[in-house]
Amino acid sequence: MMIQPEDRSGPLNGYKILDLTRAYAGPYATMMLADLGATVIKIEPPEGDPNRQLGPFLNEEDKDMGLGGFNASINRNKRSIALNLKKPDAQKVAQQLAAECDAMIFNFSTPKILEKYHLDYDTILKINPKIVYVSISGYGTNRIVPSLYEGKPTIDMMMQAESGTLSITGSPAGEMYKVGPGIGDTYTGTVAIVAMLAALLKAKETGKGQFVDIAMLDSMIMLSERVIYQYSYTGVSPGPIGNRHPLQAPYSLYNTNDGAIVLAAFPDRYWDKLVDALGIEVLRTDARFTTRAARLRNQDALDEIITSWTSKRSKKEAMEILDGIGCLASPVNVAGDLFANEHVQKREMLVEVEGHPGTGQKVRITGTPFKFSDTPAKIYHRAPLNGEDSRSILSQLGYSHEEIDRLISEGSVVHNHV
Repeated sequence: MMIQPEDRSGPLNGYKILDLTRAYAGPYATMMLADLGATVIKIEPPEGDPNRQLGPFLNEEDKDMGLGGFNASINRNKRSIALNLKKPDAQKVAQQLAAECDAMIFNFSTPKILEKYHLDYDTILKINPKIVYVSISGYGTNRIVPSLYEGKPTIDMMMQAESGTLSITGSPAGEMYKVGPGIGDTYTGTVAIVAMLAALLKAKETGKGQFVDIAMLDSMIMLSERVIYQYSYTGVSPGPIGNRHPLQAPYSLYNTNDGAIVLAAFPDRYWDKLVDALGIEVLRTDARFTTRAARLRNQDALDEIITSWTSKRSKKEAMEILDGIGCLASPVNVAGDLFANEHVQKREMLVEVEGHPGTGQKVRITGTPFKFSDTPAKIYHRAPLNGEDSRSILSQLGYSHEEIDRLISEGSVVHNHV
């Protein structure tokens, strides 16, 4: 017997992914793969993925069951089997799953952690030569190119700091801030699935898998490429400049009487549109603003004039005027604005899933940005309970009811059900 892929509409339908991820970067990557139609089998420890302890929670019972909002968002569409990998029988189950999967992905500080569970690359390669084996870590491994810090633990904010991202995010006075979303994790997760999919294409062609080494720091340096080329060309390390752009103006955030909007005006045709929308003659005639270079030199005066216009209007009023002429402008939305936004709803970016299993209670999580004409990606089902699919997965692997009961009673496997 073998694991049957779930019948899904996405373009990765039929692919099977073994997921040993935790924290954020790895689960975010496998979330996208599951949205795209892959069957993702998540191996959790007996106590569950630590993410299950992160809220918010609808109630205390959900907290006890590990059904927080974070887990619901990034573990949707997956199947869960809970294994105590310290036990040989559980290791055998994991190896059987690896033998059937197209790819295996994890995000430990070093892949050496998997050696003690007999799930290291050399072992798995003998079991499944076609497997794409993806390691996500903070600083990478020494398997392909050197890493001076293999095994060093890290978090998103450390990666924003070390990559230079944090150094250009903040106020013009020099105060620095991390980027709000955990981009050190989410961007690394995105890079990981790009690499995995490329390796899967090659494996389909050659019948041979490979080791894929994705480092959070590498990914974040790539994301912050502006820092690299600016220093290379000028010899000067750029610093934070607030909401402005180093090469063009206007390009910033402007307060309205009930919030804020952002504006930009490059290429020059957008400057002409903005001048028409604002109706402020000095912007059309004053030499400080008639060329892009002049506007860049005189940003303070320019922003003061624009703010004098925006501050007299609400976000809605300002946007109606600016959108009416086709300016480069957007409102600064808070989460509540997104829930009320018809465009966001039409794009299916807020999706309802079951909140508490069996109650019919619904919650909303982020939808998938992948839109396909023939093989639609979608949210198929809520995040599973820890080990919710343990029995069905073992059954598909050929284990009898008696063998499954034994594995559960011995603590090699945990099964939770609704």
